[in-house]
Order: sequence, then C-alpha cells, then structure tokens
Amino acid sequence: MQDKQRIHTDLKWLIESPDFLSVAEVNGLHKLELLNAGELLENTVVESDAFTFEPTHRLGVYFEQLWHHLIRSNPSLNLLRSNQQVIIEKQTLGEFDSIIQQRSSQQTLHCELAVKFYLQIGHGQRMADWVGPNLRDRFDRKFLRLLNHQLALASKPEVQQWLREEQLTIDRAGLFTRGRLFYSMENYLQQAFEYPTEVEESHLKGFWMTHPEFGEYQSQSGYDWYQLPRMYWLSEITAHDIENLGKVSQLSNNQLVKLVAMQDGKEMMRGFVVTDEWLERARQRVLTDE
Repeated sequence: MQDKQRIHTDLKWLIESPDFLSVAEVNGLHKLELLNAGELLENTVVESDAFTFEPTHRLGVYFEQLWHHLIRSNPSLNLLRSNQQVIIEKQTLGEFDSIIQQRSSQQTLHCELAVKFYLQIGHGQRMADWVGPNLRDRFDRKFLRLLNHQLALASKPEVQQWLREEQLTIDRAGLFTRGRLFYSMENYLQQAFEYPTEVEESHLKGFWMTHPEFGEYQSQSGYDWYQLPRMYWLSEITAHDIENLGKVSQLSNNQLVKLVAMQDGKEMMRGFVVTDEWLERARQRVLTDE
C-alpha cells in the first residue's frame, strides 16, 4: 500500500476522528495541546508525499507509522524515540511506542498508541462483552494491559534506571486511541448503543451480522458492497478507493469478512459478517475467565 491519497486520508482520520477511550490518560493529551489538529494537518498536507510507508500486514504498525509521521511533521514537537524496546540484562521489559518532547516547554511525554476494533457479543456495558475479530483480543484484558503495563512502564524502578542511562526523562504518560465498536445489526439500525463507560460517547460505530442476515439485508439495501482489506479499516472509503476493492456479490459462508456499503461513491456503513463457528467461539470468549 503506497497510495498517497489513501495515506493522506488516513492521516486526516487519525487527527480528526474521535478518541476511542474516555479515560483521563487520553484526554490529558488534548489538555496539553499536544494534538493541534489544524497545525498537524497543514504540515502533513505539505509533507505527505514524503511519507515512506514501510510495507506491513499489521494495521497497528501502519497506525504507528502514521502517528510518528504526524509528530515528525510538527515543528513544535520532537520525536525522541519510537518503538523503543527496554532490554535489561537480556530481558525485554516492554516498549515505549513514542517518547515526545514539546519544544516550547521541554516537557517529555511517553505516549502509548492503540487502534482497536471490537464486536459486541454480550450486553455491551462491560468491556468483557466485546471481542476482537481474531478472538484473541478481549476489550477488558487489552485495557488493563494498556494501563497497568504499557502506560506504567516508566514507573518501574529498573526502567527508571535504564532511562537515566539513556539520558531520557519522562514527565508524564498518555494514551492516543482510535477505533470503532461494532454492534449487532439490530442494535445498529435501531441505534440502541450500550457500551462501557471507558469508551468515548462519540466513538465510531459499525455493525456485525451473520451470513444469512447479510444475504437478506444485501438484497434489500440497494447498496454496493465491497470487501475491506485490513489496511482499509481506518478512514472512510471514497470513490477513489473503490477500484482497489473487491465488489461482493455472494460471500462464502466459511469466512469472517469486513464489508463497506457504498452508494454514489459515498460510504454508508461498514461492519463484519461472521460465521456461526466464530460467533459460538466469541460467546465462549465473553464467558471465560481465561
């Protein structure tokens, strides 16, 4: 993926889309005015052609590349370290996604990044009611790891010593989160949204449904449906993107897919079509303590 127009659309999405999480560690970034959306976007408009995308199949890695490009493009910020592993006595204790310095105040921020997509399987109010498409990722477990491990990395005494040896100081830590919650199609159409208090009210939303449900809805919707590769999961699809996507006429019942509905070159909705096997495993994932 080296489509410059698509990359710039994703950069704009990174800046302008709502936070995914509502916790104070996220909102603190905006209180620090770390993200000056107008300034960031103005710089990336000029410099997006210079963005070098390192090929990857991992959406999180692409997300990090976009973020680091934004920081490097901002003259008021200095990216001190990116994806910096902390290795002490041959043991990896963690990784700093980004360490950023504000040039004016010289304050240094450890910023953890997360782009997440979860499907509602339980009632919705608990984070444990939400699972990722690959089923390995459950919302509550990822959230606890973000706060208790990744965000707390600099507070460990052995890591503080490592920071001194690296001549780094960290004044505070924060999260930068983007993502989308996918509701059952019934709840999505009725706008009956039940979600955890840790999620921002204005979060992005999508749907999920089973293959039989999609077959019925597809014939009634009047939309053109396209399959979304993972690297197209961020910003809205435009008419420019359609030539790179596969139009869907009929789906195989044995695959979980992400689709987007288009009408007159505009995205109308997006979501997942899930298999019966996936849905059964997802329900077990919500119930288990593992």
